[in-house]
Amino acid sequence: MTVETSNKMPSKRESEDYTHYMPQSSRRDQHRQFTWLEALLLIILCLSYLLGYAIQISIIAEKYSLEDPPKNRGLYLLFFFLPHLSAGLKNLQYHFRESKEEESEDSLLGWIINFVFLPVSPLVRLVRAWRFGMAEKNDREQGLRFVDELLTAAVLRLFDVLLGDAPTLSLLLRDDVWSRSSDWKDFAGGQKEYLRCAPACVRKEVESNLDFWTVFRMFFLVSKMAQGVTSYLVAMKRFQRLQYPEYYQHLRGRHSRQGRLNIFATFLLYFANFFFIGSRIMGYSMVSYTWGPWVYLILGGHWLINSAWHLITILNTHGITAARSVSSLVMGGVWLFAITNEQGGRQLGRLIMYYLLAFFETAVCGFLWNISMAGSGDFFAFKASWALLAVFMVSILLQLVYYSLCHPGSPSVSFRGLLCCSGDRRDPLPDEEEEGEATPI
Repeated sequence: MTVETSNKMPSKRESEDYTHYMPQSSRRDQHRQFTWLEALLLIILCLSYLLGYAIQISIIAEKYSLEDPPKNRGLYLLFFFLPHLSAGLKNLQYHFRESKEEESEDSLLGWIINFVFLPVSPLVRLVRAWRFGMAEKNDREQGLRFVDELLTAAVLRLFDVLLGDAPTLSLLLRDDVWSRSSDWKDFAGGQKEYLRCAPACVRKEVESNLDFWTVFRMFFLVSKMAQGVTSYLVAMKRFQRLQYPEYYQHLRGRHSRQGRLNIFATFLLYFANFFFIGSRIMGYSMVSYTWGPWVYLILGGHWLINSAWHLITILNTHGITAARSVSSLVMGGVWLFAITNEQGGRQLGRLIMYYLLAFFETAVCGFLWNISMAGSGDFFAFKASWALLAVFMVSILLQLVYYSLCHPGSPSVSFRGLLCCSGDRRDPLPDEEEEGEATPI
């Protein structure tokens, strides 16, 4: 991605991608974009990415070293290589566009770096973001480039975490949780059984194959996905404020006008994504364990709905091309676990529709689980469906709190905010508010 300082609006033919970032330099905003908090964020993102990469490799090595390997263990390899390859190819597309727009990017060394480090393309972008951020001390424009690179890395990480980590974790839940219910029963209730018969019984240590690593890697993958989605949403909102500053000058507070969230709001959005992504993965893994290939019917149907929805949104502003159709197909897979907003505000209607569809999907997954597990006596037969619903409702509650109290734009309901497929969803200008229209999400 490249940064331009032109005051012209982006034309419809400038990009074949579903997003095209052109931040504008605003003389009214002289605040630095790269601070010690951003430096700390980059370090956390890099460490999280590298640790997640290592965990995925360790999972694959473990599954292929078992004497009794799980069924379809080849899917672990597929969901490792395919998302990283997709992110690398998308990064090459970005670099090709940059090489046409900036002479400094059209160098042999740049192409070699992007080809050699194709499997870790988000890491390349994070390193570039650090370089631009450090250069902001001497050139304010480099701060805009820092935000641009941060957003580019966040987009690439969406491919990595939601198309790679999410399916991998679904397989882990199927193989290490639902199919090992007796181990989890002993792990959770061994001490209770001793307390019931004490002191007449002799305490016997419960032997379980479960350990800290089994639990840690599952929670870490969910945390990594929530971190990736949150960093994308925060970077996108911040970038939109820089790209169209005139649309956001009416907001109260410097941080709101810049699209920056305070720490509390960021953590609230992170936990909302944590529980929502966790509910999606739980539901898919439950159906996969009980109904096998039937889970692909749910995934495929939802994927097609998301892809068509994303394509309709693009059609309202840009029209359909082959590249945009592929982007909508990929984003349809991303939307299985989280919704994105690459075209601005006015997404209240989209959020309502998205979470209603997610609730319906959650109900279907829980219903199919109950039908299959009824009367089985399995440790998770009764617990899993209620846990699925509870995790989903917690995520909705956190989202409501975030948008009610912590959203930088202080959103409120309006007619235009209820549009679900609008191609222009930026917040209104001050003169629009004076006409009596509330600020939408």
